Amino acid sequence: MFRRNSAVVIIFWLIELNSCSSDCFTPWGSPGVCKNIKQCEPMLGLLKRRPLSEEALNVLKSAQCGFEGMDPKVCCRLQRNASAVVVTPGSADRLQTASSTPRIDVVNSHPNLRLLDDEICGPIAEDRIFGGSRAAVFEFPWMALLAYDIGKRRPEFRCGASLINRRYLLTAAHCVTSLPSNLRLISARIGDLDLSTDRDCDLAESSHKINCADKHEDVGIERVHVHPEFSREKLHNDIALIRMRRDVEFRSRNIRPICLPIGPAAILKSKKVTVTGWGATENSTRSSELLKVELPVVDITKCARAYQSTSIRIWHKHLCAGGSNKMDSCSGDSGGPLQALSFVQGSPKVIQYGVVSFGPQSCGVEGLPGVYTRVAYYIRWILDTIYE
Repeated sequence: MFRRNSAVVIIFWLIELNSCSSDCFTPWGSPGVCKNIKQCEPMLGLLKRRPLSEEALNVLKSAQCGFEGMDPKVCCRLQRNASAVVVTPGSADRLQTASSTPRIDVVNSHPNLRLLDDEICGPIAEDRIFGGSRAAVFEFPWMALLAYDIGKRRPEFRCGASLINRRYLLTAAHCVTSLPSNLRLISARIGDLDLSTDRDCDLAESSHKINCADKHEDVGIERVHVHPEFSREKLHNDIALIRMRRDVEFRSRNIRPICLPIGPAAILKSKKVTVTGWGATENSTRSSELLKVELPVVDITKCARAYQSTSIRIWHKHLCAGGSNKMDSCSGDSGGPLQALSFVQGSPKVIQYGVVSFGPQSCGVEGLPGVYTRVAYYIRWILDTIYE
């Protein structure tokens, strides 16, 4: 058995050594200092989580900036007040600071930021299922299903969504507006994992105990807010908010909100993202269990070229991922989240960077990535829209 310090060294032996000066940039583009990982609490906390996820390992790889004896050094975020991060059209992945001309609104002082809970959002589950496509209990507690009245005895789940606070869900506009006459949105289900069971349980890998979640909740819909510039033809601004009829409580670990890309977390630095949903599988049937898939991020220019022969025009408010055979989001996943690991107030969290919008008619087509609404461009609209 290795001592804790030995484990730190072993993990970083696998990482290519990069040279850097004492001043550096973190994996999220903010200025930092190259220091021993033992002196950088956010990175050390990420390293101590077991089992170590691939997302966390990628963050640690990109943060490494040298060695101090046998200990790895990482680029640790400066504690002083950092300048605001903004995203600009056409250069969404390039960091700019407040000294540059911002192209989107900075929301640091928005009064409705208080309605988003940084403390409880985006928890990283201690027990996750690795090497498979099935999600674990408590792994994605923000996942929601939208139920529609289709004129039959039972409603059907046709789209996904994500819980962003006690009252609101984030989803795709095409899931909630201009619906066929025989399709009416009636409710949302939160806290569910396996639709075939009343209560979800699985074996915790770290403790060999059975983890069981509380029963899911079905909540009625009070109001739908569709982005005012949503275009069904172009599939631009494909984003909407759903206000539920009541607040949900965060007493259960299977019901938690996801974090939104605000401040330094607005810039997606990870090369891989995770998409979750109950959508169609390679067998063209809907899964009763929540599934997850890890996808590579696709450069927006390359994505635009892939769709140039279609009527769709990819723009800077899109985010593209996937395009590998049999690995993609699929029909039924619409409105669900595209997520990745980042830091919020120095703590590792899961951030929602995209909303599943559209893709090829046949899922998992080689060279044709799935397209997502880039949430960072809609934070001002989200905060302007939500209320207590």
